[in-house]
Amino acid sequence: MTAAQVEPLVIAGNRLTEGQAERTLSDGGAVLKPMAREGRAIYEVSYQNLPPAAARLYRLLAMHPGADFAGELAEALDPDGTELLNSLEDAGLLRAAHGDRYSFNSLALGHALQQLHRTDSAAEQLEALRAMVWWYVDRAVAADQAISPLRWRLSPRYGQVPALDGDGAEAMDLLEPDRANFVQVATAAYESEMDDAVLALAEALWGLYFHRKLYTDWKTVNEVAVRAAVRRGDKRAEARMRCQLGFRHYELDDFVAAKEEFAAAVAVEPADHHQGLATDLESLALAHYGLGDHAEALDCVERAISLATQDQQLALLGHHRARFLSALGRYDEAFAGLGEALKHMQNKGDRYHEGRVFTSIGETFLRSGEPTKALAELTRALDVMVEMRRMFQEAVVRGLLSQAQEQLGDRDAALAEARKAHAILHVLEHPREPVARQRVDDLS
Repeated sequence: MTAAQVEPLVIAGNRLTEGQAERTLSDGGAVLKPMAREGRAIYEVSYQNLPPAAARLYRLLAMHPGADFAGELAEALDPDGTELLNSLEDAGLLRAAHGDRYSFNSLALGHALQQLHRTDSAAEQLEALRAMVWWYVDRAVAADQAISPLRWRLSPRYGQVPALDGDGAEAMDLLEPDRANFVQVATAAYESEMDDAVLALAEALWGLYFHRKLYTDWKTVNEVAVRAAVRRGDKRAEARMRCQLGFRHYELDDFVAAKEEFAAAVAVEPADHHQGLATDLESLALAHYGLGDHAEALDCVERAISLATQDQQLALLGHHRARFLSALGRYDEAFAGLGEALKHMQNKGDRYHEGRVFTSIGETFLRSGEPTKALAELTRALDVMVEMRRMFQEAVVRGLLSQAQEQLGDRDAALAEARKAHAILHVLEHPREPVARQRVDDLS
């Protein structure tokens, strides 16, 4: 009998699912305890029959930080890892699932960990953990270069890992199955004092978290990264991680908490790191804007502009400056700045930020009492956000389209857009959902 045969005999024969059986065992089920011992014995037989390389992979995979993993991960532990996974699956020591994902059941995991501690030294275990952690870092770094190709970075890993061959949406789809693993990897790396890996991973996950609005993961990983930067004494990294964490609060409209993180980033940023300080001040400006302090926002962004040197950063800052001018009613200056920002984004082929600028132009036309022109610009913005699958920004644009339609006297069209905006915010569980629901009620 092999491990592949033990579950039908031990579990299904007792008309219990594997999960039920494991819970019963953990509760001290007297009948199933002998069966568990039998199962572990059979895993031992299967393990002893493995070739040495497959046995080693089986042991080392037991340390994986997360419930399941992509088959490609095995190559970080052994050059023939993908082929060895087939041996482990055939022996019933690993379970395969759709999408080339693998996992242990709890009995096999316990057996593998037991063998790991008996066989492999602490140094060998740490080396294997490092290999797995850096595999995840490099996977995220490769994807992030497709998600946010124009963003400036701190991690030297970006100069060593080639970009993923695909667009941003494809890159985010690649990372999504490992969402829970990224959180576990960041925690495991921090606990093993792999601070450089924690910081590289958090920086690389920025685009995924920002565009897919994965707020819980975003908070956990970046809080760990702040601690890693502090422990390492890396002020530049601490400022960047605080900005990333602050943006999570900003995205959830918690502008007070966002302002605290952004101000802390400004305070800790080395004075000679102009690029970083410009980003810190840009972020602080956005928090002021969210709080309605438009003059403070304008002051912050103009200080940031004086420090920035990268073309993309200057264009983003120019866009924000124009938004703040619009909020202050300085429409001519706002339109001039928005025109410059739009030209830059179009020349760079930056579709996402092109859509954001279209949104700001439409919003400025709304503020200045020109809903027909606003409708045209917002329709362009909507096309971009739908094309790029940016759900939150789609909701923002649809909310503005609803306002434009209402100003034009088309209440039915305004209600239709408001409903679509509300549906998206409801799915995202965003704090703006109640306001969007109230607007639907008001228009109904």
